[in-house]
Amino acid sequence: MAQAICSVALLLTAATFVASEKDTRQCGIYLAESSTGHVLGSFAGRAYQRDDVIGSQDAVVQFVDIRLHNQDLSEQDSANLEAFLSTCWSGDATAGMNEADEVISAVGGPCFSSTGHVGMINAIIHQPSTLLRTDTDLLSSGYDEMTSPGRGAFTSYHNLTLLAVDKIQAGGEIFLDFGAEYNQYDDTTKPNIDDYRKMDEAMEKMVKFFNKHAESLGEKAANEVYEFMKKDVLDLTAEARAEAARSLLPETYHGLQAIIDVGGSALHSNPEVVKAMEWLEKEGYCQDNMVVGISKIEHAGRAAIAARDIKKGEIVAPMPLVPIIKGRDVLTMTEYDEDGENNLPIKTKQFLTNYVLEHPQCSVLFFPAGPMTSFINHGGKKANVKMAWSTKSWSDVKAAQKASADELPLYSAADMIIDLVATRNIKKGEEVLFDYGDDWAKAWNEHVKNWKKLTKDAMLFKTAMVLNDEHHGVGKSVKPFPTSSEESGAGDNVQLMCHLLYDEDKIERRRNQDGSRTKVYPWIPHPTSGEHRLKTDLAVRGINRMGCEILERTGDEATGYKYVVRPLIEKEGPKILVKNVPHEVIRYIDKPYSNPQHEHRAFRHSIRFPDDVFPEAWKDLKDGYKARDEL
Repeated sequence: MAQAICSVALLLTAATFVASEKDTRQCGIYLAESSTGHVLGSFAGRAYQRDDVIGSQDAVVQFVDIRLHNQDLSEQDSANLEAFLSTCWSGDATAGMNEADEVISAVGGPCFSSTGHVGMINAIIHQPSTLLRTDTDLLSSGYDEMTSPGRGAFTSYHNLTLLAVDKIQAGGEIFLDFGAEYNQYDDTTKPNIDDYRKMDEAMEKMVKFFNKHAESLGEKAANEVYEFMKKDVLDLTAEARAEAARSLLPETYHGLQAIIDVGGSALHSNPEVVKAMEWLEKEGYCQDNMVVGISKIEHAGRAAIAARDIKKGEIVAPMPLVPIIKGRDVLTMTEYDEDGENNLPIKTKQFLTNYVLEHPQCSVLFFPAGPMTSFINHGGKKANVKMAWSTKSWSDVKAAQKASADELPLYSAADMIIDLVATRNIKKGEEVLFDYGDDWAKAWNEHVKNWKKLTKDAMLFKTAMVLNDEHHGVGKSVKPFPTSSEESGAGDNVQLMCHLLYDEDKIERRRNQDGSRTKVYPWIPHPTSGEHRLKTDLAVRGINRMGCEILERTGDEATGYKYVVRPLIEKEGPKILVKNVPHEVIRYIDKPYSNPQHEHRAFRHSIRFPDDVFPEAWKDLKDGYKARDEL
């Protein structure tokens, strides 16, 4: 018997399957210079419909409390740090909000290279993809998080996905929603996304009106009616936004149909956002040459897998470089051993260290923000890609190569692109590997050798990854979550979280034993109306995730489990309950600072930037690196 609940996980799996079944010879998304200026942009390689998944499911690298650990920076160094952070996302958008007090997400691919536009938002980060991610593929591959030296060495955050919220034609630029302030939504001097949509609706009505009445009115009267609509009606209905809205209308009513025919007022006003496919194939970079899989390398975790056959000499992926000025110092954290006798300071490295490029003669570290490149593992002599500088006509890499190290924040990521080039033919389904360098390999081998000693007396608990797989594992029987009166296999390192959106208009009251009453609300799924998606609080979003206690359980594996939960929210007034909460929207999370990536024993080492492609002008450490407190 089919489950009564169509789980979000199944929907995500289906969306991924559909995307993977498309013709893999066709690039689905390109990176090129944005139509908005000399910055990076992402462009559709094919037509996308609303709710289509865009690109591959990428990695997220969460790093924490970086401002706290860099309070003593100079004004200039602080500005450089903020310049780097401005290229990242908040942990709230990528499911990492509970990792620490402050969580920043370093991402690559379309989530990095796409820009914003006040009037043409057509894609969003699909939060359910990361919030409800599963790890059955990894945990069933033989990887044991309780014993592997890879514990805490690679990110547990993956499946970062873009979702189309509007139709996007082939060649069209992809614009993300970065928030009203970033997108200058309230600027009345230029149209915003609502102006475009409302005026498109208005123009369709105008066309119907004039097609029906223009001939009987006569040309003069028809133009007078149109002018009345443009001025008086808009002034009355659009008020402060009237001028911006009016700018979208043609001079006469005869031009209305032409605007509708090209796809609406947004495309008519901004034709440059659509690039010719021939230009993208020549001047763009394909961003979906790789998909995520599981590495055959022991303890490596996930892998970047070729999505199509790639010939020797072809570009596998672009890697825009994001500089982190004085990166080794910036990514150093000073913590204190509160359990020790002297409470001595302990120097540790941010988790981001494992994903950045470094050169021993340069003070700058570089985050490579390429599509799926954070999944590429060390191959050593088996590496099948190498680095080369971009040769695209719009990327001025020569100027960036001549800049000094401290000038690098002045350059756009569009001018700091490294190509990952295939050094031999790579077959579809083959793992893509890069040489991390001899220093990295030596450090990793030493870490593996000493791992048993490092964990000999360690108290290791099941992480949220492992527990969630027990309850949500793909292809497994559904294990129900225990109620508060039942035994749980969870330790103190994790917390149960529910994604709760409930209908406050539908309330019932339960009488308690002490005579008091508890309000009970029904859980409601998120709306599916695409027109209002950007304005609607979806159920499975970070803002709706909160700690919860399960009080009751109904249903079974066949019909689907549902729960009555108590939200653990600090709110004055009577306690509330939410009923009919589906199994799929409940997850364990690691409590702050409990994820294995925070463990001091976890492996930390950056990736070596090869000498043959590293610019001489960037070498500002002739005598090598010295820590900030050694100077």
